[in-house]
Amino acid sequence: MPDKDKNKNNPDFYFELGIRELDSGNIDKAIHAFKKSINANPDNPRSYSNLGIAYELAKDYEKAREAYEKAIEINPKNPSTLNNLAGLSLLEGQPYKAFSLYDLAISSDPLYVEPYMEIARLFMELIDYSKAEVYLRRVIEIEPDNIDALNFLGIITNLTKRSDEAVGLFQNALKQNADQSSVLSNLGTAFRNIREHKRAILAFEKAGELNPNNLTIMNNLGVLYREMGQLNKAKKFFRQVIQLYPENPVPYFNCAELYIETGEYDKALENLKIYISLVPLDMDNLFKTCGIARMADRLIDVIQEMHSFIDEADPSDPRITVVKKWLETTRDG
Repeated sequence: MPDKDKNKNNPDFYFELGIRELDSGNIDKAIHAFKKSINANPDNPRSYSNLGIAYELAKDYEKAREAYEKAIEINPKNPSTLNNLAGLSLLEGQPYKAFSLYDLAISSDPLYVEPYMEIARLFMELIDYSKAEVYLRRVIEIEPDNIDALNFLGIITNLTKRSDEAVGLFQNALKQNADQSSVLSNLGTAFRNIREHKRAILAFEKAGELNPNNLTIMNNLGVLYREMGQLNKAKKFFRQVIQLYPENPVPYFNCAELYIETGEYDKALENLKIYISLVPLDMDNLFKTCGIARMADRLIDVIQEMHSFIDEADPSDPRITVVKKWLETTRDG
């Protein structure tokens, strides 16, 4: 009998084949192999668990749930399978069930960090940073070098006005792997918050080397150079962002602010007008436009554009009310 056929009589042959196919992205072949593995050994929970992963990747969530639940029936305390089933529950829009399953995974193995991380992500999405922080700190107690936990906790401490601590957390994450563009960008933001502008620029520049043409990184560099009074460098970055991402409103607004600062009101007005065309209208934006238009002696141009907008817009467009209020202020002035 050929060696290959002998291998097929090994109960682990199809399981290991399924893992290889799964790792290679061959989802259909992985499903087929895991089914063969289950036929050979129906009591192996790992085969069901990995079959669930394969079905989930294939977006067949019903079959994925059946496979995960069968794995848990055989081994009720497997934290990895409980964690996977919790993630599937989230995909199916059942957050409360997911939380319960994550808690079960933690109870089954308090040193398994994945459910802590998933719960922390959920609380971050809900902007409940204090609860997310509890779980992230638990991860760092278990795995002090966990890069994701250090980065997420750095984001939270930075957002909650603890930027000095955030700097240390991001730096610890970078000690594990220095080539992380997102962590370097976050470090730059933390440095900026504590007024360490030169160190912030170094962090953003390193992030930009790793992730060229990233909108956020280039925009942040422009903002930093503007704050440092290096206006030509700031203009360079804002223009570069506009060239690469012409549909993004943020760099137009930043350019407008920069031109206001240098007294170039015509250019400021042009950038503000583009910005307004890309975002929902509000009174603050229109008041700013009105002021800059007056300085540029071009108020009549903007008023005409706003009248044209009212004439051409759908009558149900809520922005019409905002524009009419703004036009009333121009008459008052």
